[in-house]
Amino acid sequence: MRAAARVVALGIALGPGAAALPGTVAAQEDFRAAELDRPIHVEDAHPIKFREWEFQSGVRGSLGEGDRGLLGLLEFKTGLFRNGQVGVEIEGGIERRDGDGTGGGIEAASVHLLYGVARETVSLPALGLRLDASTPGAGSIGHDASQFGATGIATRSLGRLRLHANGGYRIAGAADGGDYWRFGIGADYPLGLFSRAILADLYVEAPVSAGRARVWAEIGTRLQVSNWSVLDLGLATRLDEWDEGNANIEIVVGVSRAFGIPGILRVPPYPNPTIP
Repeated sequence: MRAAARVVALGIALGPGAAALPGTVAAQEDFRAAELDRPIHVEDAHPIKFREWEFQSGVRGSLGEGDRGLLGLLEFKTGLFRNGQVGVEIEGGIERRDGDGTGGGIEAASVHLLYGVARETVSLPALGLRLDASTPGAGSIGHDASQFGATGIATRSLGRLRLHANGGYRIAGAADGGDYWRFGIGADYPLGLFSRAILADLYVEAPVSAGRARVWAEIGTRLQVSNWSVLDLGLATRLDEWDEGNANIEIVVGVSRAFGIPGILRVPPYPNPTIP
């Protein structure tokens, strides 16, 4: 499905003469992909294309009263094998806590594997499995211990609308709040001439031990700004942190860029991608 979306987007961007291009395009970004934190938490069940590379960066800044901060993400991932992607991420930033001053650092360095277990059929959704592992961080916002997680993902198409369901478990140290369940439902819908999409979700992290569940409501958009690049913008709020009418609002901004590495991993040419 991701490959088909890329083909449609490239054909519209280049026009009827696209098939006659003599050269090849190294790769193409998928503007409507639901990817973790770009700009919503819920993601879809489709890994990126086989032999494709992708770079992502973004920031999430909170504007509400109380704790405020600016968190950033750098991620590289690749379609290392058919129906599977591997990625590495570094998250860090700064945070100001009421009465405690400002601190910062590296929250964690992580690696993930996303595998497409089954493709979507007429009667069944696409299914995926994501495994995550992260190291302890550094500084005042860093995780104190390693964490591990597993998430099941389902994606179902209803015409142009796609629905996503995520459910999983995260193992975390007691100093980081302990283990917790993760659940989310989301959707994406392309707008206009298939060059942008709107995404929304409701996402919950429920601690296994005593503690308040963390609940996000998010909405955002992804814009195709070139054949290889997508800009994402979003708004999020922590519903559990609303207190006496004071909202905790976050702004999410990021960019994704797909590419190939000549001589190492060759991405098949577009607009007719075939795997040799």
